[in-house]
Amino acid sequence: MSLFDNVKETLTTAGRDVSQKAREVSGVAKLKLDIKSKEDYLNKQYMELGKMYYEMHKEGEMPEEQIVAISTTLNEIQDLKNEILKVQGSERCPNCGAALPEKTAFCSQCGTKLGE
Repeated sequence: MSLFDNVKETLTTAGRDVSQKAREVSGVAKLKLDIKSKEDYLNKQYMELGKMYYEMHKEGEMPEEQIVAISTTLNEIQDLKNEILKVQGSERCPNCGAALPEKTAFCSQCGTKLGE
């Protein structure tokens, strides 16, 4: 191979690496924006729930629609956070919740054995 072929191959590889990293960063930014949107929605649900609870407290009724919406949104936020970890090559310890590199045998925080 000539010097120019080596330079060309190095630049091509570097370009692919930069492109992949840009996609990862863009993906994480989109996920973080989705999380922010869901957290804003969640705060709105909390406010509505508080108002409804205040209005309904004497009646003894429970505003189930808001409770379901809040629970669903909390689950969606956690899923998005887990996806960020996945994109970044990490995972959560199921015992303590610490962020760890993928394929780690034991949690560095609590010592729990991970993944069989």
